[in-house]
Amino acid sequence: MSQAQEREDLQLTDYTGTLRRRWWLILLCATVGLVGAVGYYKTAHKEYIATATVYVTGSSSTANEVANGRTSGTVNLDTEAQVVQSAAVAQGAAKLMHVTVPLQQLINRLSVTVPANSQVLSISCQESSANGAATCAQSFAQAFLTYSSTTTIALANQQISALQAKIADLQSSSAKLSVEVASLPGNSPQRATAQQQLSSDNSQLGSLNNQVAQLIAELTNPSAGSILSAATPPSSASSPKKLLVLPSGLLLGLLVGLVLAFVLDRRHRRILGPRDLAGIDVPVLMNSPLTRSAADVAIVAPRSPLGREFTGLTHVLTGSLGTGSHVILVTGARPGHGASMVAANLAVALSRNQPDVTLICADLEDSVIPAMVGLPHGPGLTDLLADDAKPGDAGEPVAVAPRLRVIRPGVAVGTDAEDMQQDDVERLLAKLRTYARWIVLEAPSVLSGPDAYTLAQSADTVVVVVEVPRTSRQHVQSAVQDLRRIGANVLGAALLPAPKAQAQRYALESTQSVPVTPDERRQPAGEQRKELNGRAVTPQDGDGENDTDHTLVIDWPGAEADGKSSSLPGR
Repeated sequence: MSQAQEREDLQLTDYTGTLRRRWWLILLCATVGLVGAVGYYKTAHKEYIATATVYVTGSSSTANEVANGRTSGTVNLDTEAQVVQSAAVAQGAAKLMHVTVPLQQLINRLSVTVPANSQVLSISCQESSANGAATCAQSFAQAFLTYSSTTTIALANQQISALQAKIADLQSSSAKLSVEVASLPGNSPQRATAQQQLSSDNSQLGSLNNQVAQLIAELTNPSAGSILSAATPPSSASSPKKLLVLPSGLLLGLLVGLVLAFVLDRRHRRILGPRDLAGIDVPVLMNSPLTRSAADVAIVAPRSPLGREFTGLTHVLTGSLGTGSHVILVTGARPGHGASMVAANLAVALSRNQPDVTLICADLEDSVIPAMVGLPHGPGLTDLLADDAKPGDAGEPVAVAPRLRVIRPGVAVGTDAEDMQQDDVERLLAKLRTYARWIVLEAPSVLSGPDAYTLAQSADTVVVVVEVPRTSRQHVQSAVQDLRRIGANVLGAALLPAPKAQAQRYALESTQSVPVTPDERRQPAGEQRKELNGRAVTPQDGDGENDTDHTLVIDWPGAEADGKSSSLPGR
């Protein structure tokens, strides 16, 4: 399996790490979702539903309904439900409600259900207010009963009229038959036939009279049912539902937060361990475990966990580079003090088991190595580059590592320093190689400017410092690609816990031994060079006790011929 494929196989730690790093984003999105849901619930249009139940009884108007319908009983309630939603009932309900809205709009607010195994209609109405919903449902129930009663009366009267017409015809026929029977002889066959027809007519008259009597009795109570429970205003809105809207907003916010967290984490992936460098094709030379507290910018103890990591790094470098004189460039994938810390501790660790180790502070703006090893502000790298000096025994010994020599950034540092020239750097390193076997170059970050590229072209190998967890995959990948593009040999990466943020820039001026006035700092490098060539720079006078000479004599070209010597602060 390739490294790229391994990188794509996410594990549980990747997900938990994303949650740990982006918890604030997830919490923010969840809060926004919840606040949005509350706002929606407060401002959304409320809908209320009220219900009235009507018990439906049989009448002459329902005598001819479909048999074997879905609902059981003397009344087909499916038909009655359709009657409730008819235009005639809606018109009666609108009159009761005293509204003039279109009937179809009023019907759309209505819903009618039939509970199983019952003769009950549940009439529900939806309105924007609780009282309006109750009034609407109650009005439809009353309009339905009124419509049913009116229909029953009209149908009963119609049936009575039809029956009375039949009764009148039968009575007329019976009168004729009675006359005919009386006129015929007693034993006449015609008399027997007429008598039989008269009996049939009288029987039909009795039946029709009974039907008329029933219809007349029905007209005394024409109601098709009654209201079992009147509609009352609901106590809460049916929509939106608070218990649905608020959890939905919270869950939506959490979902959006999780998606954003994983997208941002994948896009701006922070380095947390060696596995995060898979796919960049850069070996991990040193891996200091990530701790909860940031690392101190200092020279670590040799037998501390971090000190053992630096010792292991020295063995990797010495084994990889072999014999000869070597220049090791230490640069950061992003700005920070990690490169300074790795370069200083690497040089100190090398000096414990290797002779002739020199550490050059080439980060002219942000180097903290002088303060780490206890060196005051004074001339150094920029002065050597500007004067084209023969380094000789260049560098100052430090108390933390007596076999190590350190070349400070120099007098012209920060914004006063010019960009390093390739030929000057190569010439200086060539001279230093004759005196030092191991040269450790502390370089600024690749993102800080051109100095890192200038130094990388003159170095034998490059170690990229990755500050965990501040550095992202994009930082490392961009730094490695840029260095390899100019032909630098990137040996690998050193993973280090990000140093503390308060170690930004040490107050070197408070401990400097060489007084430098503001006017001298503003002088060009050439003028400073003349003053250095004209006089020996000596340390600032102390209290007279334990004063040591920090003047490093450097042989300038042609100095022996002229009988002159120049000095830089050294040892």
